[in-house]
Amino acid sequence: MRPRLLALDLDGTLLTEDCQLPMGHVHAVQAIRHLGIDVVIATGRGLLTTRWVWRALGLQSPLVCFNGGWVGHPDLPVPIAKRSLSEDEVFEIMEALRHRDGVMCCYPDPETWVMNRDTEVTRTWRDLYRAPIQVRPDLHETWQGDSMKMMFAGTPDSVLATRNHLQERFATRFHIVISQPDRLEILPTAITKAWGLIQLAKYLGIPREAVWAAGDADNDREMLLWSGHGCAMGQAADSLRAACRHTLPSAQARGLCALVPLLERALAESS
Repeated sequence: MRPRLLALDLDGTLLTEDCQLPMGHVHAVQAIRHLGIDVVIATGRGLLTTRWVWRALGLQSPLVCFNGGWVGHPDLPVPIAKRSLSEDEVFEIMEALRHRDGVMCCYPDPETWVMNRDTEVTRTWRDLYRAPIQVRPDLHETWQGDSMKMMFAGTPDSVLATRNHLQERFATRFHIVISQPDRLEILPTAITKAWGLIQLAKYLGIPREAVWAAGDADNDREMLLWSGHGCAMGQAADSLRAACRHTLPSAQARGLCALVPLLERALAESS
């Protein structure tokens, strides 16, 4: 089927490890859009740290943020779809995390990022993500309202141990996934990038078979498996690459440039 929509993960796919947007990827996105294919960003981030990439690429399409929990256009007040953690759920998760060796992060809206403290893991994040991250040491006592997701940041060992702790405590009540070695994402059950991409594809009237997606991490897995053509970046884990139809070079090697001839070939074969 003719490709109509391409969903791109941000960190490790569009962006390099140091959160830079390679000019090669900018040109690749421009070439793909010139082919008549819509390009959307599908990320674990919120609008606060995604908007600059969206603007740098000159996109007009909606975004899939918070690992699928928020789908919408950056400049419109009402999202296409939204699923967040309730206040009671946030407090439950906080209670499970408060004695763990790491940092708790909450997101009361798409433009706000709050964490309970700074550590060696998080100290560079304001510059890295170009964001005014708030620090509230009393977060556990003063939090009010929903959160788009929760995130726990720490050393890889503490993140792995915390994932196991949360899975044992909550079983399947939440979707819990390690998105990067130093961070763990907690979302409402069944909320993944696939869920967000499904809502967007329905909104745009695009069938699953016409959707392509590229990513590199465990929080991309559901999206890559759901899409008609899943593309794993070269640095992805062996299990993720084996599950996808295509493997691209790594983000550091400007792997998205290899998507252009793949899509051109798919267009030619579908005509």
